[in-house]
Amino acid sequence: MKHRLIRLVSLWLLAGLAAGLAVLAGCGTGNPYPPGSYERAVFFADKGKNLEAVSSFESFVRRNPTDSLASEAQFRKAMTYMKMKEYPLAAVEFQILRKDYPTSSRVEEALYQEGMAYLKQVGRVERDISGAYQARTHFQNLLQQYPDTSFRPQVEQALVEISDLIVAKRLKEINVYRQLGRYQAVATTLDNLLAEEQESSLLDKVLWERAQVAFRLGEQEQGRGFLQQLVQRYPDSPLADKARGRLRSGAAADSTRS
Repeated sequence: MKHRLIRLVSLWLLAGLAAGLAVLAGCGTGNPYPPGSYERAVFFADKGKNLEAVSSFESFVRRNPTDSLASEAQFRKAMTYMKMKEYPLAAVEFQILRKDYPTSSRVEEALYQEGMAYLKQVGRVERDISGAYQARTHFQNLLQQYPDTSFRPQVEQALVEISDLIVAKRLKEINVYRQLGRYQAVATTLDNLLAEEQESSLLDKVLWERAQVAFRLGEQEQGRGFLQQLVQRYPDSPLADKARGRLRSGAAADSTRS
């Protein structure tokens, strides 16, 4: 329902825009192609006239839904929204392409681009990152449906980015738990990240933080275990050097006590 409403609003706005553009059509646009044609929309797109392009692609698809170029026009309309950074509208248009033209050669790319549209909606880590979860679902579906997809390198990189966003968000949240003295909640949050965000490039930091909270909770052996994991899994991380130093000082302290 939400997506339907977004599309209706966008179409309503475009209808008003199209009317205005029609008035201008004979006095300065310089587009040599007739209204409603695919070529007219491409001309506007190539000239960087994004609003006119969106309106023209919409007009072509509406008038020629079974034309061999209809799915391409739908795809280019969605990509024009991506260029305009209108990511929610772009996501809806990619969904329409996959629904209305399921045999199109653009379906695979539309699934990828829809995931990117969700991901690009995510701002700073202080903001809501639900779009990152939506993007991950789409990318996982893409890899399941098209295991040999040519987009695999981009998808895998995007999955790392998504995991990093989630980890960064959670690491900021545990600062609140620390201020409240809720160290067991800190430990649980970090354990969940280690279990669920294996693709993140920030797991060295998660292991370091998990070791520190273990020491804080008096779990010395467990803390050393997390430091050892950090050293073994991320030997080139700057935090690995700190972990080695902490392990050496801990070993020295143990030998002194014995």
